[in-house]
Amino acid sequence: MSEVTVSREGLATLDFVEGLHEALEELGAQAAHISELDLSLFSLAVIEIATNIAVHGPRGDEDVSLSVELSAGEELRATLRDSAAPVTFDPRAQTMVDALAESGRGLAIAAAVCDELSVERRGGNVWRLVRRPAA
Repeated sequence: MSEVTVSREGLATLDFVEGLHEALEELGAQAAHISELDLSLFSLAVIEIATNIAVHGPRGDEDVSLSVELSAGEELRATLRDSAAPVTFDPRAQTMVDALAESGRGLAIAAAVCDELSVERRGGNVWRLVRRPAA
């Protein structure tokens, strides 16, 4: 099975995140072997991380760049590279917040639906997400 890759880059804004929905649909259309459930859960994780970058990455008037590479082969993979200040937490250690909280679920959701979730701090952040399709 060949691997399919879709990429996008731009400024980390909510409009950019909205455009990622189209990129994820394009990935799904090119990778018919991936189930709708696996693609939906993977998409949820990608959108949650990208939204966090767009909302929390910029400081003051500075723009944050974001590049996203999505791939589907034996597994679903995403690499998100941003120019934001390095994050100072472990994304896998996030827990679900109180049910009445208005925010704070994104990382916990992404960690729950991905088999791997990591972030490296290198001149910004490099997020890696992996979801292995159910057998």
